[in-house]
Amino acid sequence: MNTATAVARDAEEVAFGTKLLTVYRGAYLLLAAITAAEFAGRDAPLWCYAALLVMPVSFWVMVPPGIDPTEWDRRGRAHLVLAYAAVTALSLQDPEGIVLMYVLMPLTFTFVEATIPSMLLSAYIFGMNGALRAREAHWEHGVVASILVEIAVVLGFSFLMARLVQWLADRVEERGRLLRELEATRAELAETHHQAGVRVERERMAREIHDTLAQGFTSILMLLQAAGITVDSDSEATRKRLDLAERVARDNLAEARALVAAQGPAEGAEPAEPLAELLGRTVAGLGEELEVAASFEVVGSEYELSSTVQVVLVRVLQESLANIRKHAGATSVAVELAYRPFATRLTVVDDGRGFEPGSGKGGYGLPGMRARLAQVGGEVEVVSAPGRGTTVRVEVPQ
Repeated sequence: MNTATAVARDAEEVAFGTKLLTVYRGAYLLLAAITAAEFAGRDAPLWCYAALLVMPVSFWVMVPPGIDPTEWDRRGRAHLVLAYAAVTALSLQDPEGIVLMYVLMPLTFTFVEATIPSMLLSAYIFGMNGALRAREAHWEHGVVASILVEIAVVLGFSFLMARLVQWLADRVEERGRLLRELEATRAELAETHHQAGVRVERERMAREIHDTLAQGFTSILMLLQAAGITVDSDSEATRKRLDLAERVARDNLAEARALVAAQGPAEGAEPAEPLAELLGRTVAGLGEELEVAASFEVVGSEYELSSTVQVVLVRVLQESLANIRKHAGATSVAVELAYRPFATRLTVVDDGRGFEPGSGKGGYGLPGMRARLAQVGGEVEVVSAPGRGTTVRVEVPQ
């Protein structure tokens, strides 16, 4: 029986070994009772019955139910020493009728893994008993031949049964190994999925922070800088900019609380107000902040959009306006939300300084915009040229 450490033993291996030992205990008691009945018919001395009792009882004591599986082989071999000594003594007293020794064969092949030592031990016990029986028969050829055939059959059968048990144990061990590998693979996949989920969530949070808090802080900074410029020359304009900065700060605080509570307009969350009103208010806020002409128009008959699509459109607009705020230097901004038969289109046009779309400028915003749109099957087109303003056109299927 395989004596790997307790960590390496699979639960199924332990269960198989436990059932096998239970069979051995039952066979021990049965064969001991049969042998005792044989002795009773020949007036055997009392110590023979004591020896018959000691053998199965010692097996129960030395290899009891519930024992640590790592102790099976060591304790089993210790019992074999006692059992072989007892059978030797009983054979010397009366070699006939000791059927109890038949249980020693599978026990030997079970607890002594090496084949040759197991065969030698089995040959000893049966050879010794057979020799004593042949001597009592005065080495009659017929009796000797019968004993030799019996020994050969018993040894062969015991060997085959032991190999069968070992084969079954190996299959159980192999199954346990495969199950452990499967569990390890599952654990690796679970860890991979977890890491992928963490990465996706980090990317989502990065987009949310970029599209909300970062842009809000940029707006506040620009308003405060503008207020600092007019603080001595135009108190009314300064107050207006400070009020607007306070309003943006309050909006940022609300966004931050929503993000922390996972209740803000992230993927799948419903915007706090109708889409057209929210977009219009956002555009108006930019015009007020930059003191530029800012218009918003809804074209076509409105129809219901999923909350995810609405959030994507809001974030795309916020990103486009943030780029206008930071880079464009525009004097006018026009935004159009068009409800078309098969798609919803959002167009943002400014008359700012423009840029070369292939120059790699735009930082995190444009990749984040594309990532959001990919979630809803949308597309973005950016048309711009130095000195000719910029047009951002987004289309999301209905």
